[in-house]
Amino acid sequence: MQARPRTSSDGLVLVFALLWAAAMAAPWDAGQALGRLFAAETQEIPLDLRAAPKPARPDLDLPPEAVVRRFAPIVAKAARVHGVDEALVHAVIFAESSYDPRAVSPAGATGLMQLMPATAEQYGVLDVFDPAQNVSGGVRFLRDLLARFDGNIELALAAYNAGANAVIRAGNRVPPYPATAAYVPKVIDYYRHFRAVEG
Repeated sequence: MQARPRTSSDGLVLVFALLWAAAMAAPWDAGQALGRLFAAETQEIPLDLRAAPKPARPDLDLPPEAVVRRFAPIVAKAARVHGVDEALVHAVIFAESSYDPRAVSPAGATGLMQLMPATAEQYGVLDVFDPAQNVSGGVRFLRDLLARFDGNIELALAAYNAGANAVIRAGNRVPPYPATAAYVPKVIDYYRHFRAVEG
């Protein structure tokens, strides 16, 4: 006869049987055994779940779903090709342009990811108002900033907003500019929202 497959309930029965035996034999060791059990269980939790961002604030101003869906395929492709979290790309786009592909800032930044002319040229973006080109260039720029600051999202976002040199001059911290100090937590709140939606 074929053996019955083990289930998670079997494992729990065995664990609690062992703990009961330990408690009867040496009650003072039972607490330590339980502590080791929970420590082992915690280590089995996937890293991405332990490090997942906190839920977004319930009062957060968010974009209409239809607007997000309109550009979702472009964002998904660029994020996949260039190895950047798709939710982070959406967060930057919403903070930068509110998903307006024709947006132009007073400083001259343009398009969905608000690329400055020098950045657009550096990443080969010929038409800054073309959503696919703009997002591709912006995602590559964001990828390079993440690499430059060892994956630190806050510093990469600060550099996206104020420039990498400003972050370096601030001692590899968020520069003390009011606009940047407001920008970074705002994008992180959006990032948490889009991560929650993806999950």
